[in-house]
Amino acid sequence: MWWTALLLGLAGSLHCAGMCSPLAMAVINGKPFLLSSILYNGGRVFIYSLLGILAASFGTVLHLTQYRQIVSILLGSIFLFIGVGGISTMNVPYLSKGVALFTGRLKRAFGSILHKKSLTVPLILGMLNGLLPCGLTYLALTACLILPAASDGFLFMIYFGLGTWPVMIGLTKLWNIARLKNIFKLTYLSRVTMIAIGILLLLRVWWVHPHLDNFSIVTANKEVICK
Repeated sequence: MWWTALLLGLAGSLHCAGMCSPLAMAVINGKPFLLSSILYNGGRVFIYSLLGILAASFGTVLHLTQYRQIVSILLGSIFLFIGVGGISTMNVPYLSKGVALFTGRLKRAFGSILHKKSLTVPLILGMLNGLLPCGLTYLALTACLILPAASDGFLFMIYFGLGTWPVMIGLTKLWNIARLKNIFKLTYLSRVTMIAIGILLLLRVWWVHPHLDNFSIVTANKEVICK
């Protein structure tokens, strides 16, 4: 699942580069670029990892791992739907309104902290950014629901966060230049990546899970024989 997390993070950063890049540049503006970038994105990944622990723990308590095939099919279908349809936003009645209110409060907190001079400001802003509602982050957390332990959720979201780093750190300025000069469109690359993730998640149902099921059957047979 770790390669899925990395690909999902990369696709997410490409998909949201237009929105996240200006935010990241506002944080880094007037501060040491490398240090501020590491602190800012480190704060994001830290929040992702905590959310991963919560999601995996919740799934473990409810024994959702037994539904991993269903979740893989649903996630794979969603990614294919997003990739083929080029969907960037979805409106869910009532829920979307609550999310908008929560986002507004986070943005006000973000704005009140942004111009402070402390070295911890990028870290705090990164943590706030990690809490901003994001459909792709929610999908990653959904994948954590079927992981066997909280530590797996922690690692999955760490890998997801690290997958966003190339764009959020190394390619932020290049993205702005490329967008202005229309050299290439990362949106197309994002859509292709989404489709690839969707296909891989669907293949997992027949590629990974049958192997695990066979292993369980063999183990069960051995236990019967031992008796």
